[in-house]
Amino acid sequence: MSSVPRVGPFGVTVNGPSRLAMALGGLVSAFAITTAAPAQAQFFFDYGSYNRPYTVKKPKVKKARPAEATYDHGGIERGNTTKEVVADRKADGPLVITVSLRRQRVSVWDRNGLMMEAPISSGKLGTPTPTGIFSVLQKNRVHFSNLYDSAPMPNMQRITWSGVALHAGALPGYPASHGCIRLPHGFSKRLFEVTQMGTRVIVAYDPVRPESIEHEQLFAAYPDGVPSMHALMPGETRVADASDSPRLGPPREVGSVLGVSAALASETPPGYDAMINLRAQRKAEMEKLAAAVADAQAEKAATVTAAKGVMASLDGRKVAVRDARVEVNRLASALRTAEQAARAANQKLAKFSQGLVRKTGFTPEDVARAAADEDRLETAALDMADAAEAAKVAHANGVAALTKAEAALIEADKARSEAVEKVSAANVKLNQAVEADAAAKRREAKRKQPVHVFVSRKTQTLYVRQGYEPILETPVTIEKPDQLIGTHVFTAMAVDPAKVDVTWSVASIPTQTAPVKYSGSKTERMQAAAEAERAAAELRQSQTAQAALARIKVPDDVRLQIEDVMKPGSSLIISDNGLSNETGKFTDFIVPVR
Repeated sequence: MSSVPRVGPFGVTVNGPSRLAMALGGLVSAFAITTAAPAQAQFFFDYGSYNRPYTVKKPKVKKARPAEATYDHGGIERGNTTKEVVADRKADGPLVITVSLRRQRVSVWDRNGLMMEAPISSGKLGTPTPTGIFSVLQKNRVHFSNLYDSAPMPNMQRITWSGVALHAGALPGYPASHGCIRLPHGFSKRLFEVTQMGTRVIVAYDPVRPESIEHEQLFAAYPDGVPSMHALMPGETRVADASDSPRLGPPREVGSVLGVSAALASETPPGYDAMINLRAQRKAEMEKLAAAVADAQAEKAATVTAAKGVMASLDGRKVAVRDARVEVNRLASALRTAEQAARAANQKLAKFSQGLVRKTGFTPEDVARAAADEDRLETAALDMADAAEAAKVAHANGVAALTKAEAALIEADKARSEAVEKVSAANVKLNQAVEADAAAKRREAKRKQPVHVFVSRKTQTLYVRQGYEPILETPVTIEKPDQLIGTHVFTAMAVDPAKVDVTWSVASIPTQTAPVKYSGSKTERMQAAAEAERAAAELRQSQTAQAALARIKVPDDVRLQIEDVMKPGSSLIISDNGLSNETGKFTDFIVPVR
């Protein structure tokens, strides 16, 4: 078989595959690659098939990842997500801590914007960090885990009682904890210093950024400096009725309620009249509770006194029964003795009579003597019979007296039971009155603390907690209850002391729909996915904080009670979800976010 002429690397015709040609061609090609321009670095190699071109491509060079777009917010320029950033200023107003699990980043916000930021390490696969709305429940500079071999948790700030907390720890650059949120050590110390019990913590997958918001449905606040009605009208206790409330009846002039001049009334903030009435009602309620305690104490004292008299009577009845039983026993013994004596006398008389019958040959003197003896024995027998009968009657009377005494004792014991029940009922009433009064006093003591409101679309209920305790729970109207509303955390950042205005911020977390698996051709799947993404985007856009507020109708009386205790640090949470089972004693609202 003849060789087919072919063109070698140098442009000369060769016959057959020459190894020398292959080697020289490879050497020249390598030289050409190093000297040619990048766009011209393509040559043909003879590997097996000499006519098949083999393209040598330019090696890929990994491009440097561009830094995130930086922006100025609150004095901080963010760009590098692996370093800590801290504003050169002190915290101003309530803080909101947001955690992004996707970015592995924690951000701290105050009323002026972003204040601190640092990388984190959240829960690893198997022990993920839960997402949701939390608050700081406990703070310990030195703390050790009671779940994981007493692992150190410096600067621990607990957000759930089941074990999730923010604390200093190792940051390998990826989620590696058992569910806690690890922080850089220095950052954890600074964060520990600026937070307080109850500081809001929001954990979400994507970054969350609080924004300023204004809306007519947001709560106002009554200034603490506004004097109460009782301070303006000393010596008079006024209980507001339905006509005093502008929400329950026709509005009244402020001056008519306060008894002050029109000039002073014109300077009062909106809602002042209703606030005064509410505080008057609250004071009257406190006085009513205190009076209920006093009445219950008096009632208990009276029942205790009556019970003591009943107990004394019962003791007397017991003594009477005891004495009656002793007397009955004595009479029974006397009756037995008398009956025995009567039987003995009868037996003696009968024996004497039988002896007379058998005996013969009586002289007149014997007959007279025997008759006298028989009369004496008969008299004795009759006397013994009378004594036995008297003893029998006495015993019967003693038994009757004992029965009467026992009946009186039963009645006295029944009276004792009734008296004890009355004392017990009075004690329960007193305890209830004391507890109601104590609860009201605790609520009054907690009035200086922020109030937190939660509205759940799932349960159609509004909940109020203050000082880690439930205060109020009432149904609430939500328009379009079947449509998602999202999760929105509104925080009262500041209150104007001269007005009822509150500066609010909101952090929103849209509720996502479950992912859908698409079938069909690749084009059909891509079209369906694109349509689903558009629908999801529209859904997210519809779940704005403004839209959520517009859909919720809070009853006027409930709004008034909330606004009466509204202050910086208070919050309003609106969510599609209900409360987490973590919400309980010594917690604020804990709301899951899915």
